Amino acid sequence: MMDRDYDVIVVGGGGAGLAAALMANAQGASCIIVEADGKLGGATAQSGGVFYAAGTQVQRAAGITDDTPQALYDYLMTLNRWKMRPDLVRYYAEHAGEALEWLMELGTEFPPQWLVRSGVDTVARGHSSQGAGSGIADALINAAGAKGIETAYGSRVEELLVEDGRVVGIRAAGAELRAPTVIITTGGFGNNPQMLQRLYPSAACHGDWTWAVHKDVPFALGDGISLAENIGAAVVGHDCGLLLPTSGFSKSLEAFLPPWIIAVNKEGSRFMSELSPYSVCGYLLNEQTERRAWAIFDEQALVEASTNTKYLDPYNAGISIPTWEEPTLREQVRKGRVKVGNTLRELAEQVGIDGIALERTVEVYNRDCANGCDSQFFKQAPAFFPVQQAPFYAVEIRSAIIGLTAAGLDIDGQARVLDAHKRPIPGLYAAGEVLGCFQGERYGGGGLSIGNAVVFGRLAGIEAARAALANPEGA
Repeated sequence: MMDRDYDVIVVGGGGAGLAAALMANAQGASCIIVEADGKLGGATAQSGGVFYAAGTQVQRAAGITDDTPQALYDYLMTLNRWKMRPDLVRYYAEHAGEALEWLMELGTEFPPQWLVRSGVDTVARGHSSQGAGSGIADALINAAGAKGIETAYGSRVEELLVEDGRVVGIRAAGAELRAPTVIITTGGFGNNPQMLQRLYPSAACHGDWTWAVHKDVPFALGDGISLAENIGAAVVGHDCGLLLPTSGFSKSLEAFLPPWIIAVNKEGSRFMSELSPYSVCGYLLNEQTERRAWAIFDEQALVEASTNTKYLDPYNAGISIPTWEEPTLREQVRKGRVKVGNTLRELAEQVGIDGIALERTVEVYNRDCANGCDSQFFKQAPAFFPVQQAPFYAVEIRSAIIGLTAAGLDIDGQARVLDAHKRPIPGLYAAGEVLGCFQGERYGGGGLSIGNAVVFGRLAGIEAARAALANPEGA
């Protein structure tokens, strides 16, 4: 007979962990959330609070009556050229709607007028929550409190306990807790430089430019990956994640480039619409020569356009970053971070790009501005600003802000962690950003990360509880 302190131990108290604990509790299982930080919420609480789902009552209230889980499935699979796990994508597509409704029952509000197209699909599936990430996290935290779910704060797990080939608990702060099932929901590894080098090299290659949006979540260190690897778990999804553009001026979130610049590569050519969704912009930028590009604009744009920052917050998350406003740009000119030239050729020479090509690129763009239409990339800018009034400016931009890491643990359809031979590790489950088997090479759209946490957190909680309760005498 196995001694147990709980039926289920949840390692990590973010969105996935809270969802897992609540569902385990609903099955009648005793559980505890073990959290390294001094509070619950994790990266979910710090996020923009968007949830990606299809066929929801919120969509219907907004007049979208024909969206379906099948359409969501088709979109995600097509975007990733079918290099995704169809079973997990299908499960997500079919259960995201009910997970959203569950969050609403817990108190999260998703105003219909805040629905957005958060990916590169053709229908609004990004459900923006009232209160951004805290609107989701607080509802989960309050529900867990109301259910009396136990929580151990400041308890960083050091080891998974294994006996006779199965996980039977954890060791944290020198103490052992035992349970027939353990769920890992420790989030990503954006704050771990060594793990970034190993599992996300296309982010780590930017050196000092690289930082994670969850930099203020101190334990986004990949602990769950390491814990599971140490007992034979497979790690999949190498070099996958989401990178966002940055000027490198400061560690401020700049998920969207300003609409009044043109972005050119080392060859002096544009390579995308500067209003490309953040779910694709970073990938395009990171594919350019030397993995960098330059934002080009002139004096008129600097003075007249930089005061409009509405483009920064399409998801109503309260984001207002002054990176691209005139005072900041003038200061960066003085620091030498923004390059200035009296001619385009002079500017190109300063930053090391093809000056002849840049002049041609600007010539075509200026003609398009005069016609009010971007004939190359069809940018839908609120106003077009030609690059014609000296002095001219260049800001180096890179994809170096980590929006999420998508390398991590592998699971089966019951959220059981798999080893290198695709065999379930008895007693071990996982959900959320710690997974490396769900997001794929291309991020589907805003809300898919929180959706992953809640949908698979719920699944892991149900399955772990059922397994623990199926044999009350032991494992």
